[in-house]
Amino acid sequence: MGLKQRIQKIKIINEPYTRWKWRERHVSWGNAYQDKTFFVIRRADCKVGLFSYVMTNMGMADYALKKGYIPVVDMQNSSNNYLEEEKRGMENAWEYYFKQPCGYSLTDIQDAQNVILSNGIITENVNYPDFRIVGDRRQFYYWHVFFQKYLRVADDVATEYKKRREIFLGNEKVLGVLARGTDYVASKPKGHPIQPTAEHIIAKSREIMDRFCCKRIYLVTEDAIIYEKMRCAFGETLITPEMKRYVITDRKNINDLVKDNGKTKSENGREYLLSIMLLAGCDCFVAGNTGGTHGALLMNTKYEYKYIFQLGTY
Repeated sequence: MGLKQRIQKIKIINEPYTRWKWRERHVSWGNAYQDKTFFVIRRADCKVGLFSYVMTNMGMADYALKKGYIPVVDMQNSSNNYLEEEKRGMENAWEYYFKQPCGYSLTDIQDAQNVILSNGIITENVNYPDFRIVGDRRQFYYWHVFFQKYLRVADDVATEYKKRREIFLGNEKVLGVLARGTDYVASKPKGHPIQPTAEHIIAKSREIMDRFCCKRIYLVTEDAIIYEKMRCAFGETLITPEMKRYVITDRKNINDLVKDNGKTKSENGREYLLSIMLLAGCDCFVAGNTGGTHGALLMNTKYEYKYIFQLGTY
């Protein structure tokens, strides 16, 4: 273990250093755009899912716009689950999936005079959409309008979505189901929403299918046990994207396991985003209260019926 790694394990030293390193600060990179102030949205190195980035980036973009700044998302200069380490500092993982909120990229502003680097530490002081939007109509409406205005998927993602929509959803009525399991359920993160069991999801899915005459179920889950129970319950009615699924009984992180599925980090993120976009394109929706659920809800404009389990928090 190197000196840097040993220091990082000393909490009394590492925590103040991390706060200092990722503090909000003003910088100047040149003399361009003297009439504009750019706000570079950063997040400290972490292992979180794509829609965790989406939600916190939305919150920081909202903060920037209210201050009169121009937000620019940076997933290029920190470690994340979607950027290969050798491409760090060279490619912006955000732009694999989404366009920049206001059209300016890091390359565009590399000579900008007025730049604010955001605080990269996500704290309770940062106002962003989270699990509470499910039960708060006012908050949900605010963030839904914000998402529709500022978060546009990359052109190649939009093109691929149109192809997959025809394949998976077609012209029949489809119930979308998102079932989060594996490491989330095994670790039971404190303060996060409790996820429904497979039995909960199966019962509610049957109820919705009967009530709204859905012909098929589009299921998104990384959990092998939930998938098998759904397949046994619904047979050929069930459609699902091809993906590797897992059984986790300890505290392993799903993002570490996904590394071994034969796809690159960017490809894994793209597949996940497309699966959530397809959930947003379904006629009805049932899910646990989790990040991908929030993504589907914010993308959707036409659910005939939706049911999000609210079972308290861990």
